[in-house]
Amino acid sequence: MATLKIVKCFLTLILCMTAISGFTQSYISKVSSDSIAVLTARVDVLKSAAKLNELKLSEAEQEADIRKQELKIADLISTEKATAEESSRLSEALKAGRETNVKKVEKMSRKAAGSSKDVKNANDKLQKLLDKVEETRTQIQTEERKLANREPVLIFSKKQN
Repeated sequence: MATLKIVKCFLTLILCMTAISGFTQSYISKVSSDSIAVLTARVDVLKSAAKLNELKLSEAEQEADIRKQELKIADLISTEKATAEESSRLSEALKAGRETNVKKVEKMSRKAAGSSKDVKNANDKLQKLLDKVEETRTQIQTEERKLANREPVLIFSKKQN
């Protein structure tokens, strides 16, 4: 009899414990690990798209710099032509005996040489700008290819309990 009471007591205790555990709160995640992976992939795609847009803005700024440099070169070329013609005219006049100021002729020839050097330097700078733009365009193409291959498809499904 005492054993029967002890067994009933243990059974009641076990039944109460299972009932209590059923009433306690438990956390059920609303987002599956697959959804987290999809959302992480989407964030990566958005970061890549932002980088692509930054590269395109950089390319536009570099192209504007190229236009400015081309205008500067055109101006320098016209200046170079004028100084070269003036230097040539003065040196011809010196040879013919119409010009006696040798310092003026030397100064003009140095100015013509300086103008020629300025045009060469400007052309070198333009080439560097063009190389930089080409590099940026290559990066843009690479990012566009990456972006095209990484577009995730978002699928949300209701989790069944």
